[in-house]
Amino acid sequence: MQQIKNKFSPFLLIVFLIGGVFLIGINQAKAVGDAYFQEETTVEMDVGNLTITGGSDADSVVATNTTITITISAGQTFTMTSADRKLLTNDSNVSYSCSANRSSITITGSKTVIITPESNNCDTLSNPGGGGGGGGGFITSTPTPTPTPTPTVSPGVSPTPTPVPVSVSKPTPASRGFINLSALKLKEGDVISAAGSSDPDVYIVNAWGYKRLFLNPAIFNFYGHLGGFNKVKGTVASTRDTLVTSGLFRNCETNDAKVYGVETTGEDTGMLHWVNTTGAQAVADDPNFFKKVFCINSKEFSWYKQGAPYTSVNQIPDYSRKNVPSSTPSPTPVVIKQYKVVNTDQLNVRASANTSSAILGKLPAGQIVGSLGQQGSWHKIKYQTKDGWVHGDYLKAL
Repeated sequence: MQQIKNKFSPFLLIVFLIGGVFLIGINQAKAVGDAYFQEETTVEMDVGNLTITGGSDADSVVATNTTITITISAGQTFTMTSADRKLLTNDSNVSYSCSANRSSITITGSKTVIITPESNNCDTLSNPGGGGGGGGGFITSTPTPTPTPTPTVSPGVSPTPTPVPVSVSKPTPASRGFINLSALKLKEGDVISAAGSSDPDVYIVNAWGYKRLFLNPAIFNFYGHLGGFNKVKGTVASTRDTLVTSGLFRNCETNDAKVYGVETTGEDTGMLHWVNTTGAQAVADDPNFFKKVFCINSKEFSWYKQGAPYTSVNQIPDYSRKNVPSSTPSPTPVVIKQYKVVNTDQLNVRASANTSSAILGKLPAGQIVGSLGQQGSWHKIKYQTKDGWVHGDYLKAL
């Protein structure tokens, strides 16, 4: 991790989430805000180091191993350079320049720009100085993020063989019609809820079209910099459902490279399982795997119980409210057996299961009744609005 200065506190932590979204700052209350860089600041990336020019100003800066996302408002200017003259392609067609000793990009106006530096440099351009409209980030043929470490085996313990991956069709933002967050009138890091719907839960969204669930209020309150429930943005169910729910987490506060899948064990409870597979295999099983990884802090990580590791991406359960186990078992349905009154013109309905109890009324021969239960030879029935009892000698099962 790198520490980057901002105007509010000595340092702003740029979280290197492997395709994730959470900003976790040293000062949690100020981790999401204007980022002002008084001096040149180096950002380490897979393709090499980039430099944020001193005096650059932005609302927020989020860096991964492969992309840098800059959100600025009107009146702000943000400049980034590459001493290796890397191609500074981006998703907003912002032009970048190439000189003899560096490439640079300057962002102004009110916008969010995702810069995806290429491994190639300006010498590969037929027309140096041209702009890059490229990649929406994080699309590679082989995984460039830090892979989940290869599992280690304790001495004397036989390793569990990795099962053959099962092909599972998991939903992606594209399958839900996701274009970008601005089309949904959202921005990265928004906390949303569709109040009044069948799923009133609170989620936070990332730029890739995924959202993560805050399983309960206690977990949500671990992130005070989000402003609490008063800052939750109301949305409609269709907008919420366009974003796919992810249950992939890593503890970015400790810079733990391991990725965990969450299993919901109840309405407000869950368990973490280490995804014990290599990064290359994870991407082979799910090309969008690292885009789904959300950063969590140590408080949330410690809140969960730890379950047995998953040995395949395909073991990670998809979260949906209908899949959450109920905290109380469903009642066993009552089977009401039907009987017909026989062997008498009028059958007494009594208040209790004995002949000395009060008569509530009478049933004519041929009347159909439902038995709610038995006490010896007596059957409990519903008579008008009351519970009543009739003798089984005068009933014939249908």
